[in-house]
Amino acid sequence: MITYFKKPSNFLKSLTVIASIATILLLNGCNTFDREEQTPVYFFIDTFSLTTKSDNSQGSNAHDIKDAWVYVDGQLIGAFEVPVTIPVLAMDTARITILAGIKKNGRSDDREIYPFYKAAQDTMVLVPGRIDSFFPKIRYHDSTEFKWIEDFEDRTISFEPSGVDIEEDSMRLTYDPSEVYRHSNLNQVSGYIEFDSINQRFENSTISKFAVPRNSSTYLEMNYNLETEAQIGFYAYDQVGILIDRVNVLYLFKTDGEWKKSYISLNEDMSDPRFTNATFKIFIYAKNFSDNPNARVYFDNLKLLHF
Repeated sequence: MITYFKKPSNFLKSLTVIASIATILLLNGCNTFDREEQTPVYFFIDTFSLTTKSDNSQGSNAHDIKDAWVYVDGQLIGAFEVPVTIPVLAMDTARITILAGIKKNGRSDDREIYPFYKAAQDTMVLVPGRIDSFFPKIRYHDSTEFKWIEDFEDRTISFEPSGVDIEEDSMRLTYDPSEVYRHSNLNQVSGYIEFDSINQRFENSTISKFAVPRNSSTYLEMNYNLETEAQIGFYAYDQVGILIDRVNVLYLFKTDGEWKKSYISLNEDMSDPRFTNATFKIFIYAKNFSDNPNARVYFDNLKLLHF
């Protein structure tokens, strides 16, 4: 059994300290000087696993859940990078709720509970000094709307050339196991772009236009492996299909051969009053800033989702 303590980041540490102090006071009364010292219960929280529907209506179960937001009987204990062991002052039985936390837009200083994942919950009989282990298994909320999923497994590509004066205009498919994002045996295909020269540019956007509700959580999930930088954004169109604007949302840095996942929040930009009743196309833009004229950028498991 693992018994070490994992130190959270400064952001999480500050939140954890404040929340833990408040929780301890609530659980143990206001008079903290006239009582016997209480032995804490320890919770070991392992990394998360995500289960998606077998009919592929929710796409891949790939995730990048970094943090566990822990509640005991409705009181926030803190947010912790997993895996972690934490002490909790509680007695008898308690309702444990663990929510999945992500880096919003890939930023370490902007961490939040991902709204589309259900909480993992359990009722525990607490024994002071004992370590209880949690292996959080989560699913998407039933109310999550998957507006678009592109995992390339059907051997088609739901992107088309877009932009102005773009020199490389085709996304391709790779079946090479050394290149494909292999989260599980279900992942057999990934999409990629290969440049022909330095400073060459590429842009594709979705063939379909999507309507999303205003002022509601809207995210783009995606896995990527970049040998040069890329940008993610959207085109907004009015009700008769006339372009309103092209909006850059997130800049992605090269990943040095490593596959990464981002949760990209779109609601803040898509809720602009100019885009009332608009429809949207998601775009990927890249320019070869690397020293390799044949640099590649890979993408997989793109999901546009909202409530």
